[in-house]
Amino acid sequence: MESTRLRLAMLGIVWSLFFNAGTIHGRSITSLEAPTGCEWKKDGEDGEKALACRVRTIANVPSLIGNLSAIQVDSISSLALECSDVLFFESQIDGPHGFFSPLPRLEKLRVDYCKIRYLPGGVFASAHNLRTLSVRTHNGDWSAMTLELHRDSLRSLTYLQHLDLADNNLWTLPSELLCPVQSLATLNLTRNKLQDIVSLGFSDLVESCTPSLEVLDLSNNDLSTLHDRALSNLRSLTVLKLQENVITAVGDHALAGLTALHSLNMSSNRLVALPPELFSRTKELRELILSNNSLAVLAPGLLDNLVELQILDLNSNELTNRWVNRDTFSRLVRLVILDLSFNALTRIDAHVFKGLYSLQILKLEHNDIETLVDGCFGSLTNLHSLTLSHNRIARFDPAHTIGLTTLNQLFLDTNKLRTLHRHVFDNLTGLQDLSLRGNYLTEIPYAVRVLRSLKTLDLGKNHVSRIDNDSFDGLSELYGLRLVDNKLENVSREAFAALPALQVLNLANNYIRHVEQSAFANNPVLRAIRLDGNQLTEIRGAFTSLTTLVWLNVSDNKLLWFDYSHLPSSIEWLDIHANQISELGNYYAVRNTLRIKLLDASYNQIVEIADANVPDSVETLVLNNNKIRSIVPGTFLQKRSLEKVVLYENEIRSLDVAAIALQTVPEDVELPQFYIGNNPILCNCSMEWLPRINEMARLRQHPRVMDLDSVTCEMVHARATPRRPLLSLKPKDFLCQYVAHCFALCHCCDFDACDCEMTCPDNCSCYHDHSWSSNVVDCSNAGYKHVPERIPMDATEIYLDGNELGDLGSHVFIGKRRLEVLFLNNSGISAIHNFTFNGVGALRVLHLEDNALRELRGFEFDQLERMSELYLDHNAIATVGNTTFKKMKNLEVLRLDSNRIVNFRPWEALPSVGDSTRVALEGNAWSCECGSAAKLRGWLAEHRGDPEKMYCRDGAETLAQAMKRCGDPSTEAVSRGIQEIPLLGGNFVPLLAGALVVVIAICLFVALAFAFRQDVRLWAHARYGLRLGKMTTPPDEERDRLYDGYIVYSERDEDFVSRFLAAELEQSGLALCLHWRDLPPARPQEAVPPAAAAARRVVIIFSPVFLANEWQHTEFRAALRTALENIRPSSRKRRVVILLATEAPARDPEFQLLLQTCTVVMWGEKRFWEKLRFAMPDSVGKRRDSKKVNDRNRKPARYTAAPSAGDVWTKPNGVLVAPVHAPTPTPTQSTYVSSASSRTEDEDSGAEHQHQHQHQHGGYSALHTGNARPASLSSRGSHLYSTIPEPPVPTAPPGEVLTHPANPRTYFV
Repeated sequence: MESTRLRLAMLGIVWSLFFNAGTIHGRSITSLEAPTGCEWKKDGEDGEKALACRVRTIANVPSLIGNLSAIQVDSISSLALECSDVLFFESQIDGPHGFFSPLPRLEKLRVDYCKIRYLPGGVFASAHNLRTLSVRTHNGDWSAMTLELHRDSLRSLTYLQHLDLADNNLWTLPSELLCPVQSLATLNLTRNKLQDIVSLGFSDLVESCTPSLEVLDLSNNDLSTLHDRALSNLRSLTVLKLQENVITAVGDHALAGLTALHSLNMSSNRLVALPPELFSRTKELRELILSNNSLAVLAPGLLDNLVELQILDLNSNELTNRWVNRDTFSRLVRLVILDLSFNALTRIDAHVFKGLYSLQILKLEHNDIETLVDGCFGSLTNLHSLTLSHNRIARFDPAHTIGLTTLNQLFLDTNKLRTLHRHVFDNLTGLQDLSLRGNYLTEIPYAVRVLRSLKTLDLGKNHVSRIDNDSFDGLSELYGLRLVDNKLENVSREAFAALPALQVLNLANNYIRHVEQSAFANNPVLRAIRLDGNQLTEIRGAFTSLTTLVWLNVSDNKLLWFDYSHLPSSIEWLDIHANQISELGNYYAVRNTLRIKLLDASYNQIVEIADANVPDSVETLVLNNNKIRSIVPGTFLQKRSLEKVVLYENEIRSLDVAAIALQTVPEDVELPQFYIGNNPILCNCSMEWLPRINEMARLRQHPRVMDLDSVTCEMVHARATPRRPLLSLKPKDFLCQYVAHCFALCHCCDFDACDCEMTCPDNCSCYHDHSWSSNVVDCSNAGYKHVPERIPMDATEIYLDGNELGDLGSHVFIGKRRLEVLFLNNSGISAIHNFTFNGVGALRVLHLEDNALRELRGFEFDQLERMSELYLDHNAIATVGNTTFKKMKNLEVLRLDSNRIVNFRPWEALPSVGDSTRVALEGNAWSCECGSAAKLRGWLAEHRGDPEKMYCRDGAETLAQAMKRCGDPSTEAVSRGIQEIPLLGGNFVPLLAGALVVVIAICLFVALAFAFRQDVRLWAHARYGLRLGKMTTPPDEERDRLYDGYIVYSERDEDFVSRFLAAELEQSGLALCLHWRDLPPARPQEAVPPAAAAARRVVIIFSPVFLANEWQHTEFRAALRTALENIRPSSRKRRVVILLATEAPARDPEFQLLLQTCTVVMWGEKRFWEKLRFAMPDSVGKRRDSKKVNDRNRKPARYTAAPSAGDVWTKPNGVLVAPVHAPTPTPTQSTYVSSASSRTEDEDSGAEHQHQHQHQHGGYSALHTGNARPASLSSRGSHLYSTIPEPPVPTAPPGEVLTHPANPRTYFV
């Protein structure tokens, strides 16, 4: 027993040793672990393994090879190195000892994408066994980088046979470079910049270094000339590639010495002719490619010595019949392929191909051949393929097919054939492919019936209008038939009965209206049918008998209804798009027996998709551009092979998540891809799942929606943007409308005071999200005079803007504990109280802008500690209590701009406001006292405020100017201390008395000048063109504007403004832009701000119709507001002119602000024209003339006084009308000029004569009162202007023509 165990143990040890030894000796190279960055790959067709490594530069190769083990070094016979081309590293080889350690068995080396500038001598010396070397640096990727080779770069490579130096940006090769490689058989120099073939050293002028070279590739270089005997030393060369160069000249003996040459490619050069003796020494040439040149001449005898030539390609040249004649190819008895396509041949003569008994393929397409001489192909007894397409052949007779007994393919596409002789194909009984596409045939040629072996027949794009029962008799082996683009109208039952082997039938783009039932019953192996682009209205019974049909296209027809029972179960590819199908019918429930994998039903009228409408086998379903409104839940649940569903461009408004639910998809199968973009999806509370659909797909029970980023939602809440991107929505944005609602646990819904009762107030719209966490109540513009009482208690957003709420009492929002957003803007609110917002502690956003609030005492917002955004702009707030905002610790936005705040200390009122809080204080009238200037300056600097947009109370300067005036407080204190030092000694009484008199006189003069400052300025400007005071315009603004003035007015005042007001100003040389005359039609936001920015002055004419129309237009008003906000506050008083022609509305705070901050000129006041011209900038000519003394007294060309106060000609509707024949305006710089503004020079001079300078008598009305408003506007009534009509001109008697217009003139007074 013990001996038995010992024997078994020894046997196991021996077996183990034997097995392991076998493993070691049988170990392959691939079992060796590749170094980092390397992998073993199969090298070429021989199946040997090569080590492929990616390195950063060639400098990393020594360390890479140095880390190889001895076994690995001894195993490598092929090495491929690829440098990183991402970071543009340059590879440098410094020493002459090579860039890698010896690899004794290395036979193949490939170096790619290593940007090497120079290969030193002996660089490959350590790899002395190399047989194949490839160095492709792709230096051309770097524009200026070339490769230079040392003459000894290939030293020690005695056994090298294949050298590839392509893609290196080589310009030249050093002499004797190839001398060390005497065994070289293949040299590739393609895609370099070589220019001189002689410099390569292959001529017999030097000693031959490459006696064994067989293949030379010089294609894609810059060679321009092939010199005599340039390659005469290459006695063994068999293949020469010179294509894609710029060769224009070839020497008579350029190929001398190339006695073994078999293949020559000189295509894509610039050859015009070849010397007659070129091929005299290349008798072994078998392939000659000269295509894509400009050869117009073939010298006689040029090809006579090429008795072994088999392939001749002359396509895409300029050869004519003069040079392609009976002697051109007469000696080429072994020629197999001849390509003469894309030349200028016009006829084929009788003997042009004589003697070409071996020719098998002849290409003559794309010439201008009109005539085929009888028997022209008679010698081509071995021809298999003849191409005559795209010529002008009108006659093809039996005499043209003589000798073509072995022809298999005949192509006569796009010629001018109208008929074919009945016996034209009698000699072509072996023909298998015939193409007659693009001719003028009106019937199926009778001649085709003898072609018993025909496999494919193309009769497309002809004029065939009918198919007779015997049209295809004898074509029993026909495989494919193409009748596309003909005029067929009917497919009868016997039309294709003679084609039992037919498998592919193309009848597309005909006029087929009807296909008879069982029309294809005699075609039992038919697999593909195209009937698209016809006028079919039904397909019932047409294909049911085709048990082998796989591919069916009936798209772009007029099919009204469809049912799967009309199709055989073998269909896999079905295209029915662009029809009028309203339902994918499945009346007999055959969807489980169908094999359809691709179904295209797009561009139809389908309105609903259900499980029965889609085959269970479908993989790709295309349903875009239908009218699908509903997808039934479970539609795709049984579609286990589904890969793609296209549903975009439909009318889907609501989509249940169950509608796209799938059975669990295995992990090794890709999830189906759905496309639902460009549908009018209504994102209500039932669609809250849609943005998360791709997250739900992780459970592998839902598809991936690939175009979620292009899905746009229609919003339920009307106040929201009507359409918003789906992925921009939050769960609270998916809302549903409700009228009343009670929770399931609510027991008091019958009582009004119940907190869980949700009843939407009258004239309001209420919305909730999926979980009722958002409850939106929208009562905007509902006509409420007070806050509705029955607003749901759990409302989160309330919109009450656009009402007239007046005084907001206390506790009006009590109980709204979840309220976060409240809109009360533009609601006529005049006051809020301490407890108005009691009970709404969660409020974050409050809008109170555009109301009539006058003060904030300090306790109105005590309950709003969570407030983050508070909007109080565009009110009439004059005072703000210091404690108003103290409890708002989270305030991010506070807008107090465009109010009447005078004294506000933000550093005291906003102690908790951080640097990130945006506070807007512009547009108020500040009390610019120097005492608080330093603190205000510091606070504005800390909170990025702009004092340039903040005005002082008097309107004369900005807050920035006031700060500059106040200066540094410490400096002011020193100045005051110096002034308080008393003067010591002396009697200064007389001096003081005299000084006092002078001071009093100066003060009196200053007081008078101040009291009449406006008159003084107007007088100086009107008489001398001088501007006194603060109205001087900075020079840069005078130069950099396109217009002197941009006038904004009502469209109904167009006649008055363009023909009178603007004419008067333009007469003075001002360039004006009139809104309704000069601007192209556009939205106000696109037109008003750019026009205002291009003008030195903006003149706004406030007439009654302007206030009633444009001023009430929200978009126009917003555009005007944007234009004015773009003007620096410091220059707004100067640049904006208000021309007031009506009573200013007292309850319009924005209008009142304009009157405070802009220059106001009132229509009808004293010296109106002088004030308006003073407010406008000087014209260029006037500014130039003001410097000349002799022109100082020059008066305006015409002046018309302002109207008087009481006039019976006032228009009752307040529309300003221009008087007839007002002076013509001077041309402005506007691009668009109204035709109504053009007049003749004679009319202008006559009109000017009628209007003389008149002074209006009456008292002077002050321009500004104490509060910077125009005084006593109401006292002027509604008068606008006055006119006195001229007596009418008598009309001409009958038969006579008046020389002057008969319209009466109207003069302005």
